[in-house]
Amino acid sequence: MSRRNLRVLQAAALVATGALALSACGSSGGSNNNTKPNAAADYSYGTIPAASSNVVPGGTLHIAEDIGAQPNWIMPLTPAANSSVYDQYQFQYLSWRSLFWSPKGSTPDWDYSRSMTDGKPTVSADGKTFTIKLNGKYTWSDGQKVTSKDVLFWYYEYKAAVKESPANMGNYTVGQFPDNVTAVSAPDDQTVTFTFNQVLNPDWVLGTEFSQIVPMPAHAWAKSSDNGSMLDYTQPANAKAIYDYLSAASKKLDTYQTNPLWQVVDGPYKISMYNTSTGAANFVANKNYTGEGKPNIAEIDELAYTSPTAEFNDLQSGKLDFGYVKSDNYPQLGKLKTNGYNVYGLPSFGFNFSYFNFKNTTGGWDKAVAQLYIRQAFAHLQDEDAEIKGVFKGLAAPAYGPLGVAPKSPYTPESALTNPFPFSVDTAKQLLTSHGWTVVPNGTTTCTSPGTAANQCGAGITKGQNLDFTLFYTSTPKSVGQMMTAFAANLKQIGVNVTLKTDTFNNIVTNESVVSTPKNNNNWGMADFGGFTESIYPSTINLFNTGGSYNQGGFSDPTLDKLINNSMVSPDSNALKNEITAVDADLPGLFQPNEDRVYAWSPKLSGSTDSFAAATQFMLNPEDWYFTK
Repeated sequence: MSRRNLRVLQAAALVATGALALSACGSSGGSNNNTKPNAAADYSYGTIPAASSNVVPGGTLHIAEDIGAQPNWIMPLTPAANSSVYDQYQFQYLSWRSLFWSPKGSTPDWDYSRSMTDGKPTVSADGKTFTIKLNGKYTWSDGQKVTSKDVLFWYYEYKAAVKESPANMGNYTVGQFPDNVTAVSAPDDQTVTFTFNQVLNPDWVLGTEFSQIVPMPAHAWAKSSDNGSMLDYTQPANAKAIYDYLSAASKKLDTYQTNPLWQVVDGPYKISMYNTSTGAANFVANKNYTGEGKPNIAEIDELAYTSPTAEFNDLQSGKLDFGYVKSDNYPQLGKLKTNGYNVYGLPSFGFNFSYFNFKNTTGGWDKAVAQLYIRQAFAHLQDEDAEIKGVFKGLAAPAYGPLGVAPKSPYTPESALTNPFPFSVDTAKQLLTSHGWTVVPNGTTTCTSPGTAANQCGAGITKGQNLDFTLFYTSTPKSVGQMMTAFAANLKQIGVNVTLKTDTFNNIVTNESVVSTPKNNNNWGMADFGGFTESIYPSTINLFNTGGSYNQGGFSDPTLDKLINNSMVSPDSNALKNEITAVDADLPGLFQPNEDRVYAWSPKLSGSTDSFAAATQFMLNPEDWYFTK
């Protein structure tokens, strides 16, 4: 689900680590030792060379799509079921740019050189009206300027989309944007104003509301049929008709390369081929691009893969100019360096986790996971130290909540830097036995003292009930399976039996979600598709608030809801830290190490250091790249 803006599902790329009690492997054979990140302060791996002065225009850049997460939605109003970093950052954003751009390289901050504005919105004296000034940089590929009308067009289509169904926008939560907007206007072609129904924290508005905005070409898209006339999109009936038309077109994957709609872009590239069987896509340079950077490379071919090994083999052979290195292949990083490839990695600003299903009534699972002590017992059976040392060879940062140790954020509370649930089978066992469970290691643990007293199992848990459940996890990379297998083995030591099932990222996002597919609620107890990227203002609104659009497991805590709301409206600098502290303690899921997102690229490919650093945050900026020979 998506967020440059709001959270973005990180899929197999930022998937959870593998939890294994393994010793660290040795050196990769390169200049950096894989058992330890080369920069402990930021957990980075490798270096990015300075940009070359030798620019050879043209050529075709071959890059890798992530496994099991091929893009499948082109319109920049993205439903929850399609809203991943791969759909947005590495597919849509090549053609349509967001109003406010982030990150700034690998730093979780605003990059106004790439934005359509030169700074933050101004706020009225009463704290309710926000004014955005466009900088006039961007032009549509047909020659028309990007204006405030294109921002309003996006806004009215957003309204139409969520009125039809909340699932039509991944970043939507009832009562939030656009429900909380009481007035919008475009005083001139470069000015937009939004008035909200209450005073809001300006950082929250920018990081959570406005960061979603992707202006759309009103002059080309505000119609309800291929040959229809342009409609007044401010009228609800027209806005609905337009949205239905655009949405239907976005569902027709086989027309992506031929539909004239998708050729009107303000980004550096536009689509020229889409393979409906694999999800592979080609883009050609937008010769009329006027934003930051210059699309020197004539064509970008995004290649689809079914396994990390196949992708890594293409990197080694030179078939790929730019690709990722999964943890499966960390021991072979030295081979890429030997071949002259540049290699760089850094944790992305986001988190990985396995989430609980609080709506699964099978065997009383919902009653069990509603008990904090049970979630704490499970958390004590995740060994982050072993995961980092074993599976990731040191290329990961610890994380005990939505804000981990790295990358750094000014909103990270001190409590988030120390593990509150260190690995301990004995502690996990004690938490259960002290609450009325008879623990049978390698057998089946059951509740033998039902009731609501402090030493009993808890509300709704019946005598003889067990804690067995089904866990779905993404099938690539193999580190996820290693982690889930080890986690299941640890649970078995306290008599909890886990049925492990694998699936693709896209399927888990769709099927193991109380938001997307509530009919499947009783099929699973936990799931792990990867995680989410964070906003610059990393509130967990939409993630862990009651009814949040990305609240995959249906978690609900009225106290946390109040804290989330407070970080939205309060100017108190500690409001967001208080929210994050509460999430860490609440355990809506089991948070996992934040793996380095490692990339490798050909020695003949060069560009700004920020553009390569941004790839670790899932952002693709090929308009800054060029071949040197």
